[in-house]
Amino acid sequence: MKPAAEAKDLAAAAAGHTRAAGRLIVSEPDHVKAVHLARRHIKRARSLLRALKPLAAEAVARENALLRAFAHALAPLRDAHALDEAAQAVGASGPVVTHGNTLDLEALGRALQRQAKTIARLPLEHAPRPFLARAVQRAYRRAQQAFLAYEAGHLPEPLHEARKRIKDCLHLIEALDEVRPKGARPKAGKLDQLGELMGSIRDLDLLAQRLRREAAPEHKLARIAARHIRLERAVTRAGAKAFAATPKAVRQAWKHA
Repeated sequence: MKPAAEAKDLAAAAAGHTRAAGRLIVSEPDHVKAVHLARRHIKRARSLLRALKPLAAEAVARENALLRAFAHALAPLRDAHALDEAAQAVGASGPVVTHGNTLDLEALGRALQRQAKTIARLPLEHAPRPFLARAVQRAYRRAQQAFLAYEAGHLPEPLHEARKRIKDCLHLIEALDEVRPKGARPKAGKLDQLGELMGSIRDLDLLAQRLRREAAPEHKLARIAARHIRLERAVTRAGAKAFAATPKAVRQAWKHA
């Protein structure tokens, strides 16, 4: 994809990710791989759409809702794979869930490819010159606030919200990488590390819930709890680094993007 230097370039990038998701689902024979990669593309597309919302609120909301529906349809397949990975991380020797696939993946993939054409033609209003700086500041502020809300209580719902906002910020920064002013924060690597750590906590929580329903032995739950504590500490450290700047400083740094 070409560098995203204007609002229309972000729309083109969102369309590209949507198209890539659809093609993967249609053509990739490994369904686990296809779903994993397609969901990543959908998340990136949705993040870029959110950045464009001030320029075409109604159209962006419509396309975002469609992508959300597609992602939700794929979520059970992804969650089954994630549960297995979390179980292996705490010492399980085999799968903890049975993988099933009742979706018409080919039809879903074709629908995503059609939607990509609509996203590429979004009726964006003329963007003011500092639009990119404001978009980065807005995404960073939301991610920072959501992270602090999670740190205040370490509860599942704030965790989910923080992960979404951190991913929004990360995906926007990645799309703008080639026009990033030198030294400008936030750093994509630090946001990515934080998001991955929080994702590991989410997967552990899902695994713990499943094991409790199945009356698993206490030593298994204790092992999960110990890993959970280690991840929480790592998240706190990573968050302090990822959000070291103020939103105002971020906007100032991006003014010349």
